[in-house]
Amino acid sequence: MTPQQFSQKLTQHAAQVKHYIERDAPRIMGIEAVNHFKKSFLDGGFTDSSLVPWKPAKRTVSNSYWYGFEYGSRVATPDNHPRRWKAKGKYKPRKANPVTNYSPAATKRKALNGRTGDLKDSIQYRLEPGRAIIFSDQPYADIHNSGGQAKVFGRKNTTMPRRQFIGDSIKLKAKIKHELIKDINRILGT
Repeated sequence: MTPQQFSQKLTQHAAQVKHYIERDAPRIMGIEAVNHFKKSFLDGGFTDSSLVPWKPAKRTVSNSYWYGFEYGSRVATPDNHPRRWKAKGKYKPRKANPVTNYSPAATKRKALNGRTGDLKDSIQYRLEPGRAIIFSDQPYADIHNSGGQAKVFGRKNTTMPRRQFIGDSIKLKAKIKHELIKDINRILGT
């Protein structure tokens, strides 16, 4: 197709192309982006040009004090669990059959994949004229996405590692470009 023929087709289908760009394209971009960002939770990392794995959660590292921690869990701690409490430089011996927040399931779950999946499920998009805004309404989403200082249980400051799940992605842009070109070609009949 010559440039003149393409220009003629574009003029003939200008209303359809304008409608597509203003209404359909942002919806397609939003759906593709949400699916791409939710896939980060399955992959255990963010995909830009390639997968950048997240730092593992402390609850999955066997020599961490947080190993197996799950808030609200009430089970007996296994014998091989590291001792957590220090008293003047030495560890206190555990009580017989202590009940703690240990959960065997927590040792196997990937980072940012809680029991409920609320963070992953909170990723959504909002349409504005000619674009889609991707966001999460969870208050802790930004600190996980960006990393930085946060309070654990409302008391102790800790540094959260960056585990990005929303952001610019070369692979996402390529996916969206492919979809948009395919749809524009369909509209123009090329």
